[in-house]
Order: sequence, then structure tokens, then C-alpha cells
Amino acid sequence: MCHGVLYGLVFDGDLPPQRGRNGRQMAQSRDERHPNSSGKGPGQHGQPPIRTRRSLTHVGGAVETEGDPADIQKLEFALQVRPSTDQEDDLTRAHVHGFHSYPARMHPVTAHRLARGFTPMGGRLLDPFCGSGTVLVESMLLGLKPTGFDLNPLAVRLARCKTTPRTDGELNHMVGQASECAAFADDRRKTKAGASRRFGAEDVALFEPHVLLELDSLLEGIRSLGRDPARTDLELVLSSLLVKLSLLQADTSKAVGTRRLAAGHATRQFLGKARELARRLAEFRGLLPSAAVPPAKVKQGNATLPAEVPAGPFDAVVTSPPYAATYDYIEHHALRLRWLGLDTAALEHGELGARSRYNRMNPQIAGKEWVGELTGFLRAMCGVLKPGSPLVLMMADSALGQVALRADELVAEAARASGFKPAARASQARPHFHGPSSVAFRQRPRQEHAIVLRKA
Repeated sequence: MCHGVLYGLVFDGDLPPQRGRNGRQMAQSRDERHPNSSGKGPGQHGQPPIRTRRSLTHVGGAVETEGDPADIQKLEFALQVRPSTDQEDDLTRAHVHGFHSYPARMHPVTAHRLARGFTPMGGRLLDPFCGSGTVLVESMLLGLKPTGFDLNPLAVRLARCKTTPRTDGELNHMVGQASECAAFADDRRKTKAGASRRFGAEDVALFEPHVLLELDSLLEGIRSLGRDPARTDLELVLSSLLVKLSLLQADTSKAVGTRRLAAGHATRQFLGKARELARRLAEFRGLLPSAAVPPAKVKQGNATLPAEVPAGPFDAVVTSPPYAATYDYIEHHALRLRWLGLDTAALEHGELGARSRYNRMNPQIAGKEWVGELTGFLRAMCGVLKPGSPLVLMMADSALGQVALRADELVAEAARASGFKPAARASQARPHFHGPSSVAFRQRPRQEHAIVLRKA
């Protein structure tokens, strides 16, 4: 039996298969089975085998539920996904999902099932913390009309890139421009041309000198494209490689080590990654239900400010807000934001749940602050959702010192103060890797929650 602690409801029993109106079990959509099961080819762009990397491994497990049985069925189904593997056909890296790393992204199958389960056919879906675009991508595959926005300018660029269908001609043009940029960088390396600018201390410390010069030449080549549509894509290609070519040991770590890269390696990686992006975009296009599917609408904005929220009404909101006191996205993406020259002012002042800010608070004040931030967000969403429509959140517990910040409890408190009523939740245990605060989850494990709120 699963014991509820938030909504005062208790349910037991296993999740039955999802069924359609005729009572038959619904088949998985093609992108849940295999990313290229449509039979449509990915196009010809000279793409080498796609490299794999491990991500989204801590998913699945027993599900604790409470609330409306119909909503529970959808939530539990969405959470029952397989961990990421190193297989090339792994769904967490299928088509555009595997292009660029991004922290705390939603599992694509979970995103797909939530979008399908809570949005009517052809309906309008909003993701106000769209990140790199996972929910938007899966919504397009379902034939929905998705809109996303995010405060992080890098996220906005990534989401636009992934959700803009391209013709073969556009993809070939992008790869051709990448070849020109690579040739430009090779020429500068062979002629021992100097740097185009003075590097900051951060970049000098993070890159081998010859790698730094190659990256500088690639960036100069990209910027020489001016207003060419390929420029933004190629800037993201460069962004996707920065950590791998640096001395950083991992994308989420500040630790540095040694890395010996041959001359010309960075340029070869850049060209290979551009070809990979072209292949992934073509693969995604081949999975869309129609060639006429428009791009998702993506903009930069603050989800707590009604004036910046896209105009409704929307049929559903499906999103994963930042977790309190867990990330500083501006710090995590500092290297990429700096190299792409993106304006970080809005992110610096408006990031929800920023770890650097919450770590200066005591746990009691932090809990109240987090409820206040969530309330502002939910009130903004209340203004654009249709009455009775669902707002679906994926959120995990966090901790300050020895005190756990239980996301499900804090969301419920904020919901009741902002025009929503908690309808259902499904929760799974998740590991907690921060040793100093692990005592916060000694009595009750850390959990990730799928939560449904409904506009009153």
C-alpha cells in the first residue's frame, strides 16, 4: 500500500495498462519504441557514428501514489521508464535529445507520456521552464502545439534549435558552413596565427594553449557568417564541445584534470558534431506526424512575471521547475554563456531556487522563500490555463543542511495560495549525492515527484 502524506488520500494496487476508449491497451507511440521506427531515412550528411554517453540513469523504481485514480494512472505510467544505457538506440539520446548536455532534464519518455496523457489531441501545451526543449520536442512528435520559455538564454537557443524542422537543403548548408569554419581554423593553426582577442584567466586555466587557439579560430569563423541562419546552430555545436575539450573532469564538476589533445582535434570534433546535429535534426523531422508541423514557439522570459508569460489559453502546462537550493544554472553554464556572448542579466537576477542564494538562508526561511517563489509562478500560470486544466510538475526534494525541503508538500502549500488544487502525485525514491546534507534523508528517502494540480 502507498501511504499519502500530502493530500490526505490513500490508494493501493498496481497500475493497470493505459487503455483507450474501447478498453484495449494503448500501444506505445513509435518514438517510445525506437527513435527511427518510422522507416524514414535520416538524410545524407556524412555523419560518423554518434558517440554515446551515460545520462538519466537514476530513474524508475517503486512508485508511491495518492490522489485522483485517473491522474495517478497517467503519472505512474510516465514514471515507469528504463534508465539510460550506453546503447546507441537509447531513448534518452534519440534524435535531437542527444545533441547537447543539459542538467536535470526530464526523461524523454516521461515527457512524452505526460504530454500525451494530459493534453487533448492537437491542444496547446506550455512549458515555462523548457530548458533544452525535451517536453517541446516530444509534444511536436505528438502533433501538439507547444510553447516554451526559459530565463536561461542558452536554453532558449537550444530549444529553438531542436524544435525547428529543417529541409535537407538547410541542413546541407549548415554542414557546408561548418566545413568552411573548420578550414578557416585549420589555416590559422598551420600558419601559427595568434589569438584574435585577449583571453580571460578562466579560459587560460581551463584549456590547453593550442586548444584555446583552435576554439578561438572556430568562433571567429562562425562569427564571420553574420546573419546566416547556420551561425546560431554552429555556435551551439561549439557550445556542446567546450567542456569535453577543456580540462574539466565532468560537465557538472569544477574539478580539473589533465587532457592531452592533438593539434587539430578540436576542429575535427567541431566538424563531426555539426554533421551529427544535421543527422539528428533530419531524424527528428522524419518522426514528426506531418511535414507541415510548425516549430515550437520559444522565447526568453520569467515564469513568475505574468507580463512575460505567453498569451493563453493553454490546455495544459507540463514542466520541471528548478529544484530549490540544488543548482546555479548561471554557474553551471558560465563557460558556454561566456563563449557565446549571451546576456545573463535576467538569469542572474531571476533564477528560481538558486543554490547560492538559498545556501545563505536557514532552512525555515528557505522553505517559506521557496513557497513564495512557487506561488508567484503558479499565479502566473493560473492566468493562462483554461479552467480545470492540468498543471503537471516534475520536481525532486532538496536539502539545506540537515533539513529536507519536501517538494510535494511545498508545492501543495503554494498551489492552495494561487488558485490551484492538488489532484494527484506519484513519487519515486532518488539517490542524494551531497554528503554533508545526506542526514536530511536518513528517515525518509529523497524522492522525485510527478504532481498534478488543477486550476480551480
